[in-house]
Amino acid sequence: MFRITNLSNGQQRDFQNREELEFYLEGEENRCLQLNTTATFQLFHLDKNGELLESMELTIPSSGDQDVKELLGEFGLKKDKKFFWSRGSKQVNVQKVAEKPTKKIKAKNKLTKPTSSARVTHTSTSHHHFWTMIALLFSIFSLAISLTNHYNNKVVDKPKIEKTTINQGADVFCRYFISNYFANSSAREDFISNSLNLNQFDTDKATTVSVLLEKEVMTKKVTTLTYVINCRYDDNTTANKRLTLTVKQNKEAKYGYLVSKAPELTAYP
Repeated sequence: MFRITNLSNGQQRDFQNREELEFYLEGEENRCLQLNTTATFQLFHLDKNGELLESMELTIPSSGDQDVKELLGEFGLKKDKKFFWSRGSKQVNVQKVAEKPTKKIKAKNKLTKPTSSARVTHTSTSHHHFWTMIALLFSIFSLAISLTNHYNNKVVDKPKIEKTTINQGADVFCRYFISNYFANSSAREDFISNSLNLNQFDTDKATTVSVLLEKEVMTKKVTTLTYVINCRYDDNTTANKRLTLTVKQNKEAKYGYLVSKAPELTAYP
């Protein structure tokens, strides 16, 4: 039979054979590796009568990369001792293991200096903790930089988003004006600011086939819209034109806006 005591918490377990003992220690070793810690045990090999055959102290995981079976070595393979009564001889005093040696083992553990194996394991663990903390701090620092850059990019991009927002009121007004503009209609006066001359809006008469908004730029006072227009003339020829209009909101105007600058009409592209 085998008895094992965890020197860190005093917990005690019994096992019927060495295979069960190895299986338990392998499980504890895996747990220590996951938690990045070590555990020290006192092992006892007992005979059928509970008499001590051998004992050893074991720290896992091993600093030398040895598995549990290698650390145990020949422990637990010793056969039970047989004791006999002889004439004229005194009874052999056999050491028995106390049922609850927890307090004595703890006291012994406090007075006993750590073995070289324990010191090496502690040093290795300390180094591992140090590098783990360095890696964690580096990750936090990198995340902070990434979040800062992301926030700055959002702040920088915000004005661009506002500039590309379509002013639907101005767009509808311009599309309505364009059909009158290419028709040279007298109704153009309802779209034009009084500060402009109607002659500045004369152009070759045409019918608009398609009107596409290419760009829109808004400021506090005016909105500038650029359109790509496909025109069909009286001789059935077609041409693509680029028309830039600058409009300004006016509450007194018939359509709520007025063209505040002479239009810029060029070929496209």
